[in-house]
Amino acid sequence: MTTTPALELVGLGREQGGRRLVDDLSLGVAAGELLALVGASGSGKTTTLKMINRLVEPTSGTVRIEGHQHDETPAHELRRRIGYVFQQVGLFPHLTVAENVAITPSLLAWPRARIDARVDELLALVQLPPERFRARYPAELSGGEQQRVGIARALAAEPRIVLLDEPFGALDPLTRESLQAAFGELHRRLGFTAVFVTHDVVEAVLLADRIAVLAHGRLLQVGTAEELARAPATDEVAALMATPRRQAAALAERLGRDARP
Repeated sequence: MTTTPALELVGLGREQGGRRLVDDLSLGVAAGELLALVGASGSGKTTTLKMINRLVEPTSGTVRIEGHQHDETPAHELRRRIGYVFQQVGLFPHLTVAENVAITPSLLAWPRARIDARVDELLALVQLPPERFRARYPAELSGGEQQRVGIARALAAEPRIVLLDEPFGALDPLTRESLQAAFGELHRRLGFTAVFVTHDVVEAVLLADRIAVLAHGRLLQVGTAEELARAPATDEVAALMATPRRQAAALAERLGRDARP
């Protein structure tokens, strides 16, 4: 029996200014899977994410969400059903943490009691105690705290699909590692389907169930980290998947040489 993918891209393309930003991209994402889109700048990762959410429209191909064409639903309604975590967070500065998290449930006309309970639940899940953070404004938060609020906001309306555009790229290494671990735990606990854009292959290896490697708008290969490392389809994939081992070896050598008794 064949299971319908939670998310399916079929011949997806986007042309702009005479250039193909995404070219004939086809792949499926299973329910509950975390798929990482990896590639250099200009490879089409963010454009692909935006097409899924209809922030930009495809010029060819289609997106299917749980078996349905995504353009059958008005764009604003579609976006309320899909969580989106931005690289630059994008919190509304004039709204409190609680009000930021509650935006989509409020637009969906959830009862106030349900909204309040969901806000408190999610703030606790992203390790921001609601009694301390509910009434704060974004300017009063650290970068890592703002990103946690951004994740909570994306999950607020209980979406089955969540899109993330390099959400941890601007954070310091310790905060980034902490948030990666927290997000991985959230994904395991809540079971949503996720597409995660990153230029960092180490992050993709640590978080993703599968990795899709893009270059110049085209899909080079998709598979688990082990599959891509063991049998890369192109030299670009091989070089990309060698990065974690190369970095680990360089660190081990440097730390060993510089270690002091």
